[in-house]
Amino acid sequence: NTLQSIPNLRDLSLLFYATCFGLICIYFFFAFKIKASIHLLSLGITTSFFMILAIVYSQSFLIVIIVAFLLSGLLASARLHLKAHTPKEVYLGFLFGILSPYLLYYAL
Repeated sequence: NTLQSIPNLRDLSLLFYATCFGLICIYFFFAFKIKASIHLLSLGITTSFFMILAIVYSQSFLIVIIVAFLLSGLLASARLHLKAHTPKEVYLGFLFGILSPYLLYYAL
């Protein structure tokens, strides 16, 4: 809440809350024996955070967003190649990562 009250740090509070919300969702699904990739969660949050910043400030972060998507694809293929996750778990982690900043942006 301290970060949110400082105007210059309001964006970082969104990132912090989105990360906490995403991790809480992931840990909630662990209780139901549903696994999701935390690696892809973090890259999904990063990608979505820059999409929200582009909307809020009317600036283009297209290169950062493209690089984040490419890194997400590389990381997902690495996790699948190492057999650390199934495709469902990778998609689930990235989906929660993309959705959590958007949900909190519109909720806050």
